[in-house]
Amino acid sequence: MIIYLENGNQIAGADLLSAILRHDLVPIPLSLEMTAHASDELKTYLQQGKKLTLGNGAEVVIVKSQAFKSQLVRDGRRSEAMAIVAVLSGCESLINATKKAVVHDAVTFSEIYRSLGAKVRFNTDVKVNSFACLKGLMPTKRIALALQKEAATIVYDIEARVFNVVRLQDLFKNEAALYDPSNVHFFDHSQANTLLNTNYLSVDEDGTQILGQAGEFKNIDYMPRCDSRKLLNLKRILITKGVIMRPMDDRLSAGKILLINEQKYVVLTNATRFDTGSFGGQAVMASKAWLAQMVDT
Repeated sequence: MIIYLENGNQIAGADLLSAILRHDLVPIPLSLEMTAHASDELKTYLQQGKKLTLGNGAEVVIVKSQAFKSQLVRDGRRSEAMAIVAVLSGCESLINATKKAVVHDAVTFSEIYRSLGAKVRFNTDVKVNSFACLKGLMPTKRIALALQKEAATIVYDIEARVFNVVRLQDLFKNEAALYDPSNVHFFDHSQANTLLNTNYLSVDEDGTQILGQAGEFKNIDYMPRCDSRKLLNLKRILITKGVIMRPMDDRLSAGKILLINEQKYVVLTNATRFDTGSFGGQAVMASKAWLAQMVDT
């Protein structure tokens, strides 16, 4: 895995012990977990707040850095190592509780991100009637709820480095790439659609009528200030149906539509793992992707 430090130098293969790059359909769509030998240079540049540039051009910011003694022995002593967690550059403000309330009416997701301190670019967007993230709340949770009320998700284009807000129905209208079903391990969970989906209820504006339907054998919950459209959107979710484990596969980016056995699946999460085997075991360079389908009942 190619990773550059803030000074432009590439992390040497001898120093990089392991790395996992995750690409998800979530408010912060890209994250990196990495462990490396603590050389003098890396001790300086693998600190909280420092930026790393990936081989694909994406930038991440270190939000957690920890030094520790590894099991490797150099010159008769246990060598030092560093473990870091980084998130997509521009999104670091979203992982901390808000210091002030952010409340909007008739606002787009790009405006929501900016008002919460994020500095990212949007290509496609969706407008919501209202958004509220009160002081002390986690922005990512409020963004995820707003997305769910619109039956939408974040699809991050790594090459163009832009956010796309896409409704789930439109996502599955995209052209699908054929994929070999022998590479997929499907989950045998016949009741997943019932157990993992929740029917939400609400009341109308004057408080005289209950909105929504309580489906048989379905989880039921209450969501305040939701109209019939939002309640319908809350039932439209992605449920994991299977997983793919392959050697490095560039086709498995989050948001990609795959056609398997004449059915469409979306890549919900793609994790790219690099491991030198220094901590034991074999060297690994592989992709693991979780596949999901849309459920709206």
